Amino acid sequence: MSFSPRRLIQAFAWGAAVVIGTSSSASAIDVSADVPADPGPGGTAPVRPFRLDQVRLGDGLLQEKRDRIKDFIREYDERKFLVLFNDQAGRSNPAGVSPPGGWEDGGLLSGHWAGHYMTALSQAYAEQGEEAFKTKLDWMVTELAACQDAITARVEGGAGPGAADWVPTHPGYLGALPEDTVLRLGPPRWAVYGSDLDTNTWAPWYTQHKIMRGLLDAYYNTNNSQAYDVVVKMADWAHLALTIGDKNQPNYSGNLTRDDLNYMWDLYIAGEFGGANEVFPEIYELTGDARHLETAKAFDNRESLFGAAVEDRDILVVTPNNIPGRRRAERLHANTHVPQFIGYLRVFEHSGEEEYFTAAKNFYGWVVPHRAFAHGGAGGNYPGSNDNPELFQNRDNIANAIGSNGAETCTTYNLLKLARNLFLHEHNATYMDNYERGLFNMITGSRADTTSTSDPQLTYFQPLTPGSNRDYDNTGTCCGGTGMESHTKYQETVYLRSADGSALWVNLYAPSTLTWADKGFEVKQETAFPRGDTTNFTITTTGGQGPLDIKLRVPAWVHQGFQVTVNGEAQDDGEAAQPGTYLTLSRTWQTGDVIEVRMPFSMRIERALDRPDTQSIMWGPVHLQILGSPSDSDSDSEDGYWALSLYRHLKLDGDYARAAITQTGTTAAGDPVFTTATTNLTVRPYYISDTQAVSSYFRRVEPAVVFGTIDTGVANRKRDAGLPTYDVPVEGVSSPGTDGPTFLDLVWDPAPFATHAAFVEVVTSTADAFVAAGVYTAEERDVIVAKAGEAEDQLAP
Repeated sequence: MSFSPRRLIQAFAWGAAVVIGTSSSASAIDVSADVPADPGPGGTAPVRPFRLDQVRLGDGLLQEKRDRIKDFIREYDERKFLVLFNDQAGRSNPAGVSPPGGWEDGGLLSGHWAGHYMTALSQAYAEQGEEAFKTKLDWMVTELAACQDAITARVEGGAGPGAADWVPTHPGYLGALPEDTVLRLGPPRWAVYGSDLDTNTWAPWYTQHKIMRGLLDAYYNTNNSQAYDVVVKMADWAHLALTIGDKNQPNYSGNLTRDDLNYMWDLYIAGEFGGANEVFPEIYELTGDARHLETAKAFDNRESLFGAAVEDRDILVVTPNNIPGRRRAERLHANTHVPQFIGYLRVFEHSGEEEYFTAAKNFYGWVVPHRAFAHGGAGGNYPGSNDNPELFQNRDNIANAIGSNGAETCTTYNLLKLARNLFLHEHNATYMDNYERGLFNMITGSRADTTSTSDPQLTYFQPLTPGSNRDYDNTGTCCGGTGMESHTKYQETVYLRSADGSALWVNLYAPSTLTWADKGFEVKQETAFPRGDTTNFTITTTGGQGPLDIKLRVPAWVHQGFQVTVNGEAQDDGEAAQPGTYLTLSRTWQTGDVIEVRMPFSMRIERALDRPDTQSIMWGPVHLQILGSPSDSDSDSEDGYWALSLYRHLKLDGDYARAAITQTGTTAAGDPVFTTATTNLTVRPYYISDTQAVSSYFRRVEPAVVFGTIDTGVANRKRDAGLPTYDVPVEGVSSPGTDGPTFLDLVWDPAPFATHAAFVEVVTSTADAFVAAGVYTAEERDVIVAKAGEAEDQLAP
């Protein structure tokens, strides 16, 4: 009989004679044979994830990126992570072994990278069962358990020789710094962010979260029962720390109150707790101990953000006169707050309290699309108001938030987690469209296309300023940590399943094999995506045949031509396969059935919400960057950006790839390379990760209304309507501004056009609107409409 930890606790409650054996070494049970149930994201949702060991990547872009990070974590000396933990436990360290460095140097954030590394090891092991990763992980867990025991022994005065010179307040603490660095955040000392090891603090609960997350992942992904024991003790300690608190201080006045907790979480950086509130609901589900769910709720940021999120009041940026709370900043730190809502969603999953789900959903809607850049990131510089690119920009502030160091990779990592977990409950394809954008651009683009075993070669920021380049390294930083995780779990969202096992959701197109043993299905996906636009699924059923709904995502970027066949037979009449939805194939599947999906990549242009002439290029799900710096060009630049004129090259289908931005070659890896018409600029996928100067945005310069080579002689004027108003004024930037969409922008927005007559109809209605707005005269309208009618041959695809 197999028992989960929660079932073991229940068994004791029922009086069952169950004996648990403990050992200093971790269990060596095969993860695929008896992996623990994961009560994590979606554990109670109608759509749920597969275990990582159930999905294996095939050859392709994701595997290439994954293998580079696996090379690093395989060769990296795991003993480095234990140096600072051993110091706190009074345990000796091997000669010549030093901490990782960076933020893992004994400073106030030390310890967090050990958690990231454990998660990465467990994920790397889960997919292919490579023992090298489990050996490292098991050793780390055993050593951390010994550190925890040694620290706790000092509570009762049982410390042995060589013990560190501080005594913990509560049993169960584990960290690379003294417990005091955590407790001093709260009353009575209220420590603030800084570098003084004796008085300041730096996101101590963030570090606790990373260590606990790493231990839980070790348990889920490798069945390491000792990791479970350690993390439960940490959770017990956390409950004491957040209820009783810093009781040994002279000015201690009693248990922490809700007001105390609100005050703690409002503090910039010091009060950052990552997603600490995501681990405690999972531990509650594993143990059945309600104290752990109570601990999760202790992290509710009730004073300055949670209530507004429930009410859908976007207060990510406020003015000095309307700051909610006692010490929150005018602009909130992006990566501090995104993971909080991942945790709130987990509280909902394990408590059923709807306000937590509502808060998470509304918060996500504030960020995407209102603060999202073309590559899937958020955060930037704002003229006249802020120079910290880690902070949220104003709502709908895109063009004016493009900064040299904009978009922290960590933020995108967490936005993807939040989008995925919301999808498990709502099944809205938009979440997966956003997930795909972030994954195939910022996440894949965050790992250098080089091999290194000395540092992870990951990005911190991914800048958007024209002519900027990416830097790779980040040993010991937050983005270096989440990057190790991102590149070892690419398979986690490719497939999802309904809770009742009746449906399989195909969310991402990536070479992979799903083994769904409980259902008796194997699904092998073969594709070059995102380097190609077709994919094949081959079905194998171990029971001969079986019914299953297979739900294929129809990406929002597929403007036309999405086609599905099963064994060569077309499956859709064109009505069901609408962009931004799922197409359901319901049938009894047999071994050898083949599904073929074709989703033509179209080249399209996306305009910034606040300045339509600031634009980016998208090819299917992939953001394309212009190679080189506009500062090196005298003729092809505009206001520090590359300048492009493209409308004269468009046909009725509106596909820029036909003539405006055409593919002119491929890289050795098979990545497409494009060239712009007239200016001959090289354009390439964002996920190519080197250090060359690139530009994500360009300025659209279209001075005249033209249809092909036919020039109307009328200026392509702007109509300043429909622009967003910044929620908070930005010094030096007008809002809503005077840079609205041009006439040609609005004409081509509805493309593709089925007929030339349909195109002329749009030209006519748009020209009429411009006349009514006083932008064009009636005579100019008549000329434009007449020239559009003459351009039939010019615009034919």
